[in-house]
Amino acid sequence: MKSLIFAAFFPIFAASAGAYTDVGGRYTAGPSGYAGVNAFAEWGEDDYYFRPSLNTYKSDLSDRMSTYSLGAGLEREAWSAGAELSVTPETNGYKNTGLYADFTYNLLRSPAEDAALQDATLGVFAGLTMHEDLYAASTATVSIGRRGTSSVTLTDAFKLNQTDYGVSAAVKLYGVRASGRFTKTAYNKDITDEARELPLDIGGIGTSGFPDTAVSARLRVPGLPVVPEAGYARTNYLLDQPSSESFTLGLSVKFPKAELSAGWEGFNPGGGQPKSDYWSLGLTLPF
Repeated sequence: MKSLIFAAFFPIFAASAGAYTDVGGRYTAGPSGYAGVNAFAEWGEDDYYFRPSLNTYKSDLSDRMSTYSLGAGLEREAWSAGAELSVTPETNGYKNTGLYADFTYNLLRSPAEDAALQDATLGVFAGLTMHEDLYAASTATVSIGRRGTSSVTLTDAFKLNQTDYGVSAAVKLYGVRASGRFTKTAYNKDITDEARELPLDIGGIGTSGFPDTAVSARLRVPGLPVVPEAGYARTNYLLDQPSSESFTLGLSVKFPKAELSAGWEGFNPGGGQPKSDYWSLGLTLPF
């Protein structure tokens, strides 16, 4: 599928001699044999871009899950907008399809070069993920009595539509860029304790749960020889599941022909469960 996406769009980019091309990837390692790869290619000019990507991960506790995405966006002086289509092929009966779109308004278009406030934006976004579980989610467990036996009955494939929507904001003040977002999640059916937990992707880490609300914040200092960044995210879940937290630290260095990055993510699933550390290395090549 990835090759088909590349083949379909390559003639467009080849015809635009002035278009830029960035190709990159990131490898992430974690506990229990976790290994994830994110690879992308981006073509565009100052006012538009196209971006196909692949995100895949595997661990000792789960089979490989892969997501193929195709994004595009427009950049204008006063605003920017983007959209993305993603597909996760079936693995052990589970699959999903996602649609995402965002719009950002620039509040500060032409700041002075020596201005303390150099950038300020507000944005909105929304995404729809259509989950389907053909195997494990096609069973319903029925309990009899407080200490009675349980039986499993085959039902239709479990389907669930998840809608994420929210707001974002960013400022660049005294050379430091700060950004944040708030996300609310809604579902097309009632979520009960008997419902199947789907392998949703929280903070880039494969986990299970039904997100309700999430907040995230990020600090970055661009313009330095070595660019540092730090982030925090908290996700609240339905069904009285403990909230999870994610802390990130990263460094990136730009060279004439490449950009190198390294990062750490500390994931706390909450509820007294063990915390996990994830380490990543990335490389981007501009053409």
